[in-house]
Amino acid sequence: MQRIEYGGQCHISNRPYTVFRWRPGNDARYKKTIVCQEVAKAKNVCQVCLLDLEYGLPVEVRDKALAAAGGATVEALPESDAGREYALQRMQVEGDLDRSAFDTAKPNELLMKLRRTEPYYARNRARVCSFFVRGECKRGAECPYRHEMPTSGPLTDQNIKDRYYGVNDPVAAKMMDRAAKWQRLTPPEDKTICTLFVGGLSDDISEEDLRDQFYPYGELRSVKKVASRNVAFVTYATREGAEKAAEELGGKLNVKGQSLKLLWGKPQPQRPAGGPPPVPGAGAPAAGPSGGAFPSYMPAAPGQAGGSQYPSMDPLAMGSYQRQQQQQQQQQQQGGGGGGRPPPGRAPAK
Repeated sequence: MQRIEYGGQCHISNRPYTVFRWRPGNDARYKKTIVCQEVAKAKNVCQVCLLDLEYGLPVEVRDKALAAAGGATVEALPESDAGREYALQRMQVEGDLDRSAFDTAKPNELLMKLRRTEPYYARNRARVCSFFVRGECKRGAECPYRHEMPTSGPLTDQNIKDRYYGVNDPVAAKMMDRAAKWQRLTPPEDKTICTLFVGGLSDDISEEDLRDQFYPYGELRSVKKVASRNVAFVTYATREGAEKAAEELGGKLNVKGQSLKLLWGKPQPQRPAGGPPPVPGAGAPAAGPSGGAFPSYMPAAPGQAGGSQYPSMDPLAMGSYQRQQQQQQQQQQQGGGGGGRPPPGRAPAK
């Protein structure tokens, strides 16, 4: 790694700063810091890629997600040179640059879903060779740049200041569109479902708080909170009220500063009309004396006509009934031949 004292000018504040330059791999390009340390700390972003240090996401995505959830936000720097210098000096004197606003903040569910779980090595690739694009590169295989044609699109036109301030960022717009599809609650096909599921409740959120939150979208039939599971079920009198609440509050339900999960309820299985209640364990193997399992059918009771008997019907017989029948048949065959002994327990024929 190379350390160059006052080797560059910050792209945001135009301050001279210490530049760090290094190469992350043999096939990667050299990378260097593009903003000074004070400017990066003010927004809690990386000095190289300008992504958030906590989640690795663009500034625009982070600020919009935290603002929707009512969490911690980062103070916006003025865009004018004089105002920006004054704000940086004030934050440096008060010590705000040494502590992050996210140290005590709760993790944001949306940002946790959007963040990358694995390193993205494609960002370390070498840049496209401009001479190759014009057809004038004579280095061939020794060229340190990529010999590829550049792709055109909104993602190729990015501005460093827009990325830092979180405005007009095409990467952030693409991620927010994807997040909007995740947050949209699709109504179930069953029109009789008018119940919404609320998860992640705390002890200080009561049924009255939920009623105040959901009442503006339609008439409520019931609000039931299951304190043991920290969930609640909100039932509307009409399907239109439930759909309106799901559309307005989907992905951004916040009660008492706490972000909650909102889903459509599921229909409960109905019993047949006039039928008996299901027997516990019906249709499942019955447990044996030793903890194992054997078929649930049992031998017929005394005095009742039963079907054909099998040795495995009685788990205690263990096949002895079949062996006893075989022995009796062999003894009868031997007795019919005249030379065999009579079966045990039977007198010889006279």
